This record gives sequence, structure tokens and C-alpha cells, in this order.
Amino acid sequence: MKVLFGEGEGRRMSGEDAGAPPVRTRRRGAALERAIYEATIAECAESGYGRLTLRGVAERARTGKAALYRRWSTPQDLLLDAFEHVLLPSEELPETGDLREELVAALRRMADALTGRTGPPAMVLLGDLLRHPELIAVFRTRFIEPRLEAIAEILRRAAERGEIPGESASPFAARTGPAQVMMHYLLNGTPPDDRAIEAMVDQVVLPALRAGRRVPGDT
Repeated sequence: MKVLFGEGEGRRMSGEDAGAPPVRTRRRGAALERAIYEATIAECAESGYGRLTLRGVAERARTGKAALYRRWSTPQDLLLDAFEHVLLPSEELPETGDLREELVAALRRMADALTGRTGPPAMVLLGDLLRHPELIAVFRTRFIEPRLEAIAEILRRAAERGEIPGESASPFAARTGPAQVMMHYLLNGTPPDDRAIEAMVDQVVLPALRAGRRVPGDT
């Protein structure tokens, strides 16, 4: 486990950072760590993965570079930790006993998470990061898989209630709604609103589920 750190009061950046404004350094431990992670995500989103620097993160987080160098030797190491800590896992969805209502709620939560309404905007990170398997692995484990599993559980419950055929409660079926949300964002540059999410569920997801056709290779 990595040790949390603290900062002294009233230090300035030295050397190449001479002339920078005074850095406020009252934060310590988890508060400072969180500020650094959030600054890393924001800096990557604004500047791009290839131009991410520890100096840029330090300036955005209003801390000294020494606080970063004590834990991370490269910006890429820092981004891996930031990516893992700041991407929140999905919250448990309430059970309502109604398939449509639960699907709409799940896709609304996903849209909010992708675009930053409930945390850092996950979608803005994907452009540069698609070429870096280690970052995609974190994104898949922390963001995608928990949300797909939540939808798969919704489908399993609906199948048990008889709302959809049993073969519709499959991993491929669980991806249908999230794929619609992500495609909407990629095509429009904005998250789907409630009306669009309801249309996705009513016009695409529910008809596919009720058809009950198994996709070859789906397990």
C-alpha cells in the first residue's frame, strides 16, 4: 500500500518553477491525494495523454512537484493510479420489479457517469487512451464491467418474473443499452437526455429482449 503524504506551509516551486505564485499547502493525506488525482484527470482531458506532465499536474493541484515525485516517477504511473481511484464503481440500483423502469435508471446512471454529472467525465479520457492497454484495462474493470453486471442482474430478475424469455438474460443482451448510450455520446458529443434514454429502452432494448433470440456465441 502506498503511504499518504503531507505538505509543508507556504512553499514555492523551485528551479524551473521559480516565479510561480505561492502554493497553498494546507491539505494533507487523503485530501491532498484526492486533489492530485482530480488534477491529473483534468490535465489529461485538457492536454492529452502524450502531453501530461508532473509539473502540469502539480500546478493544477496547487502543490509542489516534490509531493508527486515522492510517489510517482512518471506521469503515466500517476495517471494509472488516478484512473483507478477516481473512476467510481457503479452504485447499486434499487429493485422496483419493473424491467423498463430499472433499465431506464441504469442507462441514466451510465450517461451521468460518462459525462461527469456524477464524477469525472469518463468519456473525455478515451480518445488518447485507447492506444494504451493498461489504462483501458482499468477503465474496463472499474467502469464498464460493474455496470454491465448490474444490467445483467436486472435481466436475470426480469426473466425470473417472466417479463422476458430466459435466453434474453445474457451478457450480449446486457450490452445493448450501454452501447446505445455510448454511441449517442460519440455521435452527438452530448449525453442522451431522459427522453432519448427512454426511446432507446422502448425502441431498441425491450423489443430485442422480448424477441428472445440468442446471439451465436453468447454465453
